[in-house]
Formats: sequence, structure tokens, C-alpha cells
Amino acid sequence: MRLRTLERHLGRRLETPVILVRSDVGVDSERLSQAELDRMSGFRNARRKRDWLLGRNALKEILPELDRQDDTTTITFPDKQVSLTHAGNIAYAAGVVAEDLGIGIDYEPMRELDTEVARWFLNDSELQWLVNQSGSARATQLVRLWTVKEAAFKSHSDNAQLTLCDFTIEDPKATVSGVFVNGRHITVTCCARDSGYLSVAVCKETS
Repeated sequence: MRLRTLERHLGRRLETPVILVRSDVGVDSERLSQAELDRMSGFRNARRKRDWLLGRNALKEILPELDRQDDTTTITFPDKQVSLTHAGNIAYAAGVVAEDLGIGIDYEPMRELDTEVARWFLNDSELQWLVNQSGSARATQLVRLWTVKEAAFKSHSDNAQLTLCDFTIEDPKATVSGVFVNGRHITVTCCARDSGYLSVAVCKETS
């Protein structure tokens, strides 16, 4: 399902037109290519198969909007034009028409996270900001910052040797913030969605 109102809202924040799709049902097997059917047959875990089908449903709606074939086996992430996330029986896909950018999306339903995990993805300045939040707000902000970092990471086309700690959030409290890594600037916006947080990032490919 295209999320046109949210597209316009987040597109204004990012200063870049984006396409957003949400899926809460898996794709029908009749819509799968032979290559996709072959890949699906390799899943032995029911949950992974369900998540994969949710993601295919979202991707198959967004790819034609980018004038690309909808055989999802042709995609290798990170992809400069399309990104995917799924959690809590929901999948989101984000796309950008321009081929000289990078796009990233991440969604997490609200849940209790051990604050110790923050050390694995936040740097010192971000950790200090988080520690200064009240106890109840800290848990909420931890989930939000996770999606910001994940979206930024996914938007970087050369992220294989990077970790989330390599990405620095300019303003952890902001709904729109710059994120910096190796001289490259990424813009990330985050909003509350589906009892959780959804972040979308656009990465400029030049420093």
C-alpha cells in the first residue's frame, strides 16, 4: 500500500521525493518469478519465510514505480534506489528515483531493550545524550535512535566495512538530523508509526 501522505511529509523533511510502501500481508505465490520461488523454497524457518514474503510484497509494489522489473532476486542490498525493513509482521519499502543517492529505511516496534545494547551502536556523545533522558524516555529514545542509525547504515552504498558506531548523529533529539560517516553526509528523518518508529535516510554519494 502506497503511503502517499507520509511520502509527502517525509519528502519535505528530507528535501528529496521518496516513495513509501507498507505491507502487512505476504505476496501471492502466483506473483513470484521462478527465481523467487526457488529462493523461497530454501527457507526452513517459518518466521523467516513470512518476513521474506512480506518484504517481497512491498518491493513488488515499489519497483515498478522506479521503472525496474519486479523480480526481487535482481536486488542486492544496499541498493541506491530501494531499501527494505520488516518487523512485527509489517514490512516497509522506500524508494528514490534519483540514481546518484542512497536510500535507507528501518522500522522497529516499541519494545523494551536492555540499555546495555546502546554501547554497541551509539558513540560517546550519543550515549551521553541518552543517559541524560529520564528512565521512561530513555527506553523510547533507544528504539528511535536504533532506527535512525540502521536507516543511515542502509543508505550508505559502501557499508560492508562499517559499523553503526561509525555513524555520528548530529542532533540525537531532532526529528530530522544529519548523520556523518567518513566525510559523507546523510539526512535521516524519524516518525512514530505502527506503535514504533520509522526512519528514512537519504545519502549523498559525494562527500
